[in-house]
Amino acid sequence: MNFLQDTVSIVKIAVSVLLALASWLLIRFPAPFRHSLNQRPGLTLWSSFILLRLIPFVVVYLILNFGPRNDTEFFYKKAYSAFQGKMVYRDFLSYHAPLFGYLISLPLYLWNNAKILVPFMAIFEFAIVWATWRYYRSTRPDALLMAVLYFLLPVSFIAIVLESEEDIWFWGVGLITLAYASRKQSSLWIGVIWGLSMIVIKSMVIVLLIPLFFLVDNKFKYVLGLALVGIPSVVILYLLMGDAFLMPLQHSGYHMTPNIVSVTRPVLSGLYNQISLTRLNTISLLITMSLASWVAIRYKHLGYQKLFPSLFILTFAIFMLAQPSAPGFYLYIYLIVVAFEVLKMEDKALAFQLILLNVLLVIQPIVWVVYGGMQNYDDWKTVFSTAACTTDYLIQVVEVILLIVLVRKVYTHVKTLDRATKPSFAAQS
Repeated sequence: MNFLQDTVSIVKIAVSVLLALASWLLIRFPAPFRHSLNQRPGLTLWSSFILLRLIPFVVVYLILNFGPRNDTEFFYKKAYSAFQGKMVYRDFLSYHAPLFGYLISLPLYLWNNAKILVPFMAIFEFAIVWATWRYYRSTRPDALLMAVLYFLLPVSFIAIVLESEEDIWFWGVGLITLAYASRKQSSLWIGVIWGLSMIVIKSMVIVLLIPLFFLVDNKFKYVLGLALVGIPSVVILYLLMGDAFLMPLQHSGYHMTPNIVSVTRPVLSGLYNQISLTRLNTISLLITMSLASWVAIRYKHLGYQKLFPSLFILTFAIFMLAQPSAPGFYLYIYLIVVAFEVLKMEDKALAFQLILLNVLLVIQPIVWVVYGGMQNYDDWKTVFSTAACTTDYLIQVVEVILLIVLVRKVYTHVKTLDRATKPSFAAQS
């Protein structure tokens, strides 16, 4: 395929580069933006939403009349099946939680078209951004700037406008648990809320539930909260459809990029090819939960409210690095948390790395899928077989390095929080 003929790819890359430049200007020269944006925060948030979500939707889908692609099309198929009253897993394919298809079918009552899912997801995203800004505005003077930056970042833009992704919902659930963290019976309610996410969003949240077990104050009540939702749900699903409700587990049957396995495959393909992808995913899942659990145990004294945002980032970032079936766009799960919790305006290096990672995560799937033939790179000969394969592999290497740097930065942030609490401990003693 001629690169110039792939209009969608060119537009994706061009828009991503422009958004990256705008993001960098916001970081590089924050003072004038801070002064003008802080005057009317509500107007700023709404304007960002309209300019960077609603207007692009109108231009792309209503004026230019582009048809939805990728996940939007797949989401519509399950939403339409749910809209018709069909049974999830038994009557239609779904790798999400049992209630997800029925939830995203709601906008079809307004307009039975796949395009409606884009503004539907954008509204959810906007509510989560607004709630995140409200949560951080008392501790971060530049919280509004971070909200605008989030709307500008290429991955969040593409994830909503072109893909209608839902992964940011996990952070929305996390925000709700943070609101309950200081209340009585907090561990119970945290378990109930995360249990609900398992039946509303998707089962991938299990990677976070184990580390949270070591973070909550009352582990028994946390497990009880999960069980209050989980056990009746499993019983009902089994009675309705037998073991068909295990369908989401099949989603891990595909190689994705970038991750440690994909970039080390030219060297370790002999080892990887002796292990099934399912087993590799299981091993990586155990590695992710073990490392995240260690952080939760090591820094439990910081408490749920202080540690959870960083633990959230670390868990899903390590998951991206370790899991052979994790796509790069999983950055969307925790991108907003990185902006509000870890990124500082004075840390220009981290800001540049984050923006670069955003751009590369847009470009790399295009190179890998459209021009590289989705190669697994079992040897160096394949890596250097074509210019597209070489470019793709090098981009993957840079992405993995940037993700490792991000994990290290977040862990350093956790240690900084830990040091900040030690004087208070000394004073108490």
